[in-house]
Amino acid sequence: MGRMRMKGRGWLAAAACLLMASCAPSVSQYRQYYDALNPPSGTMSKTGPVEAIERARGNYPARDRVLYGMDLGMANNVVGNYRESAKIFRDTDRIIQELYTKSVTNILLAYQTNDLVMPYRGLPFERVMVNLVNSLNYAGTGDWSGALVETRKIREKLVVYNRRYPEAAAPPGKYAAYSGPARRLLDQHNIPYNPSQLNHYTDDAFARFLSGVYEEAQVHAGGVDYQSAFLSYKKALEAYEKNRELFGTPVPAFLARPLLRTADAAGRVDHLARYKREFSGVQWIPSGTFETMGHVVFVGYNGRMFHLVSERMAFPFPIMGQFVMISLAFPKPVGGGTTVRGHDIQALDAANRPVASVRSELGEDLRAIGTTNFQDHLKRIVLREAIRAIIKTTEQVVAQQQAGKSGGALGQLIAAVVGGVATVVSDIADTRSWRTLPATFDYAQLDLPPGTYSIRLKTDGGDGRTTESRVTLLPGEYLFVRAIDVN
Repeated sequence: MGRMRMKGRGWLAAAACLLMASCAPSVSQYRQYYDALNPPSGTMSKTGPVEAIERARGNYPARDRVLYGMDLGMANNVVGNYRESAKIFRDTDRIIQELYTKSVTNILLAYQTNDLVMPYRGLPFERVMVNLVNSLNYAGTGDWSGALVETRKIREKLVVYNRRYPEAAAPPGKYAAYSGPARRLLDQHNIPYNPSQLNHYTDDAFARFLSGVYEEAQVHAGGVDYQSAFLSYKKALEAYEKNRELFGTPVPAFLARPLLRTADAAGRVDHLARYKREFSGVQWIPSGTFETMGHVVFVGYNGRMFHLVSERMAFPFPIMGQFVMISLAFPKPVGGGTTVRGHDIQALDAANRPVASVRSELGEDLRAIGTTNFQDHLKRIVLREAIRAIIKTTEQVVAQQQAGKSGGALGQLIAAVVGGVATVVSDIADTRSWRTLPATFDYAQLDLPPGTYSIRLKTDGGDGRTTESRVTLLPGEYLFVRAIDVN
């Protein structure tokens, strides 16, 4: 009977190993994705990035269907399959909302093993980026109303997240008794934790700004008035000023002109006077003239988001009259970033003469936002990890003592080995994250008289690539263009 029990535990440990191995997509999947994004020829395949994710479908277990949707939606977006990407992101967003609004019923299992057993629903900034990238899908098809719906969803999400940002559930049942020792362990080793940590990511400046762009794109057709666009740009300015304090990112100069233009068009006399003082020297096009022009909206996708690795630490801690090693595993962000400094966008006439140019600026530093949002999240899960580690170690000590009584030194050794293996197997941090996001978005806009132009895009930094495309602009028309550089 004893041998059968040990054999069962061995199978359990092996099954746990397989479970943990299948809880995250393969690293090779991402390598193939980025290779397809940046082929030696400099011409991105229309299917390569999508195929790389689809081939790895088996590496995403059912609990990771949100992560698969994020990756597949982004892959379709970057190759220009805007409608397919929008459908995938809509489905993914629905699943995210379902997971967010109902309680996590397997929280007990998470205490027994680790957070990898829970369905992945993404960090708050990742859930928001589903809508921001999806707004660019709609922009790519010229559906400015659909694009605006997506950015408005962002505002609604962040209000909900930060009004009802759930406190970490109190440890249920027997786990509550281990909260005190877990806190002492973390305090002794200066590991920051806060189960009630608030989310610093309370607004998205770039989404606010894009809302203004999407609203102005509809003014010519009579869909939206300048009051709405002005309020979006005003909120964008406030959010960018907050970002400057939180992330050290600058307030982009591209915000000044639309603020001045829409304040004037909306009859906001006091605000117009204020912005004229604040942005003195900035030349802007009055709304009447602006509406007769065509507009090229540029967004650059630059670099790569960080990814997470499991970092393990072990500390001596007294349990049942003896000092034992408590092992904790935490996710840690590594890598990511971009060497792109910006993009130069030039419009050339039929004779190939430059008629207008603009330099892009940072619109959204996803890596900075994501890192801060991740740290907020980490402070909430550290206490649960410490409770989990202490429980496992206590159970292991008890098992060794009981084995020593019944089976002598050999039984105690076997119990120690089996318990140690089980602890190491489950002592793996949740390293799932949306790795196919870029590190930054940059933005620029060219406002041109109606006509046909060649739009030349040159990347400053990164791969230094130059591309050119022919466009025809009608009065009041907006066209979405972009560049993608993953270096």
